[in-house]
Parts: sequence; structure tokens; C-alpha cells
Amino acid sequence: MNLEIIDVYGNLDGYIMEMEKENADCEILWEKYAIQPYWEKISQWAPFDMSDRKPKPVKDISKLKQQIKLMKKINLNEIKSRFMQVVDTLPNYDDDPIVIAIYPLDDENSIVKERQNGVWGVCVFGNIIINVNPFAKDYYEWIPYVFAHEYHHCVWGNYWNVIRRGERTGSLIESMLIDGQADAFAKGLYPKFNPSWISQITKEEEKALWNNHYSKLLNETDYDYSKYMFGDGATGIPWCAGYYFGYKIIDDFRKCYPKISVKNIIEMKSEEIFAMSRYGI
Repeated sequence: MNLEIIDVYGNLDGYIMEMEKENADCEILWEKYAIQPYWEKISQWAPFDMSDRKPKPVKDISKLKQQIKLMKKINLNEIKSRFMQVVDTLPNYDDDPIVIAIYPLDDENSIVKERQNGVWGVCVFGNIIINVNPFAKDYYEWIPYVFAHEYHHCVWGNYWNVIRRGERTGSLIESMLIDGQADAFAKGLYPKFNPSWISQITKEEEKALWNNHYSKLLNETDYDYSKYMFGDGATGIPWCAGYYFGYKIIDDFRKCYPKISVKNIIEMKSEEIFAMSRYGI
């Protein structure tokens, strides 16, 4: 399989130059220089509009210059080699090339900087965007982890959106286990890493959240995805609680069935995985 890495951060001279002029519109200029030249390739496999996944503009040009200077030190050959190690561990269901676009991330995004080690990824139906804030500590080491997480989404999505098209349920348990599997896969490759989004809830909080919120909605398809996956302070649901539960369920499943491979778990229905995990029993 071929991986194509696009270092968008190294091609923003035009954006910077025009942003330094009076009355510059960052949204228009970001779209012109950072999105339009690459979006058709990034979204080439998507059967519907995925514009909501476009990277957001970096508004502080002084900081952007510093970020680019740091990011240009990234050894792309080394990064690609580490990405290929991930791919070799979990072959996809086809040999279509994967495009990985690496973007700078606005330093104002404190959640990613402080809780996600400065690296945030998103899958665009088979291709991947990795947003990076190089001001965050150890950001470079987290890039392969985030790639592994998003690459698992690519493989999972290929199986359930192409090979077994029409069989997805869209339930809350499915959403949680999509990310739970992705984190279990990435953490299996990088066991020393301890992502905050799957380790931020205490045992006491876990039990109360599960009983009061999640256990009642597992098979629901009409639910607030943002609330139950990313959290909602107004209702007492912690940040990324859905990711936490997804990982916990997969972790319990793997403890019960250590010989079932990552690929075989991908091919199982989420409801079956949950039942076999015996989580909450």
C-alpha cells in the first residue's frame, strides 16, 4: 500500500503573505491556500460532503511562522516509515493509496494542546488529516499514535461502509466501539502511551455515568453524538466520556478473548463485542 504525505504546513507562504496585509480575511485566505489545493485529493473517496472535517485556519501569523519553523524539522521519511509499520500490522481490505495531510493547528485550541499532546486526527473516508501544534510537549512522538488511531478508522470504515455496506446500525454502542477499537489498536502498538481521553474518569465516576447515562442508550440511534462522545459539562458528562467507555469495553473484551485478532474484532458487530465483553455485569 502506498502512503502519500502532504506537508501542508510547508506550503503556506501565500497565506502568510496575504494575511500580513490590511483587512485580510483569514477564512477566505485559508480556504484559498490551505484547503482548495488539497481538498479534492483528501476527500476523493467520500460519497458525501465532509467539509465539516476541513482544518480550521490559524489566525495568529506570528505563532504560525514559529509553528512552521518547528514543523519543518519533522523528518517525513521517518514519519512515513513509522506509518508503514502501522499499516503492516493491520493490512487494509484493498490497496488504494492513503493520503495523509499534515496541517498546523491553531495554538488557541487549548484542549488539543493540553489534553491531546498537540496532535488531533480525523479520517476523511479513507484518507487522513493530522492537525499538529508543535508547541505541545512531545507532540512528535504522538503523531504515529494518532495516525494508528485514524488508520484503524480507515480499515474499519472500509469493511463496514464498503464490504458490508448497509449493515451499520448507527447506534451509540457502535460509535463508542469504533473509537474504542481504534485506541486499543494504537495503544497496543504504543503501550507506554497513556492518552488522557481514555484514562480521565475515576472508577466511581465510571459506575455512575454508566448507570445514569450510557447503559440506557446503547442501542439508540437518535442520540446526541457530540454530547455522549465528547462530553457535556451541563449534564455532568466528562470530556470524551464516550471514548473512555469504548476503550474500557474493548479492553474487557480483549482480556476475555486475547486470541481474537484486531482484524477479526473489526469484522464483529458492535452489539456482539459488547455482549461478549461482559462489561458492566
